[in-house]
Amino acid sequence: MFRRQLFVSLLVVLTVCLLMSPVSVAAPKNVIKLAHDQTSDTYDPVHAYALVFKSYVENATEGEYTVEIHPASVLGKERERLELTQANGIQINLASIGGLSAIYQPAILLNTPFTYKNDKVVAEVLDSDFVQWMFADMEKKTGLKSINVFELGGLSCFTNNVRPIRTVADMKGIKFRAMDDSQVAMFKALGANAVPMAWSETYTGLQTGVVQGQVNPVSIILNNKINEVQKYMSISRTILGGHWTVVNAAWYNKLPADVKKIVNEAFYYAKLASSGLTQVVQATGYAQLKSLGMQVTPISEEAYQEFRKLGRTAVIEWAKTKMDPSIVDRFITTVDAIEKKAN
Repeated sequence: MFRRQLFVSLLVVLTVCLLMSPVSVAAPKNVIKLAHDQTSDTYDPVHAYALVFKSYVENATEGEYTVEIHPASVLGKERERLELTQANGIQINLASIGGLSAIYQPAILLNTPFTYKNDKVVAEVLDSDFVQWMFADMEKKTGLKSINVFELGGLSCFTNNVRPIRTVADMKGIKFRAMDDSQVAMFKALGANAVPMAWSETYTGLQTGVVQGQVNPVSIILNNKINEVQKYMSISRTILGGHWTVVNAAWYNKLPADVKKIVNEAFYYAKLASSGLTQVVQATGYAQLKSLGMQVTPISEEAYQEFRKLGRTAVIEWAKTKMDPSIVDRFITTVDAIEKKAN
């Protein structure tokens, strides 16, 4: 009797194993976790970057590698996602520049306000030798490998609930959400008040009046429905709308050569997609926000120069107290040379 029961038990176990084996064979051998802080809207340039990367890798490896996309900060806020990337809990993180600066301070230089005349200057700065130097320097200091910095909707715009902003004088007394200390310095120099606040808390903060304004590219304003809690928007060309692609260096370096080639190509096409979508969003976004009830105000060139004189100068001075001043000077020299060439 005992032998019969043992035989039946072994038969059941063997049958279950045989039934399960096709599933195991079909399952992907490698999972790449990619995280970001924006919505899962296909027309969000950050999520579009992730979707193109996923499609290219999975198709080119014929399913041997699969990419899991984790949007909307579901794997944690900025600092938490960066720490998970360092620990290989996340392989790829699309980080805001402000968030990344918490562990690598020079990154914040890319967010120096009123620094980029247009998107052409932005593109050349992001491909400059200075940015490549930052990539190498950051890897030495943090263990995170940088792949690229990509655009996610153009240069940022001011929005608020108090009044239209056309000049620096219109900023006076408005409480703006600040992403980081550099933005605190900028808003103070412009006569506004700054309230540090995580992005995940910003919609509610605007809704409840804890803050009255914020600054972001038109894509983020649209995809996060900021128009529901903001009345006025100014086309101010304030800050670079960009995210920094960082990966776990050990994971990346151990990829087989053929897979690493595919991954690098996927990053390239993902950046192209995000940059292209950025232009589409800017071409259509202002009209769309107007149709949704926002009052959109352009800032004149004369007013822009006043914003630049006060806001840019304040952040450059602040940056020189946080890092080697020669790094700051090298960044400004790089941007100014590119802008002069563009002109």
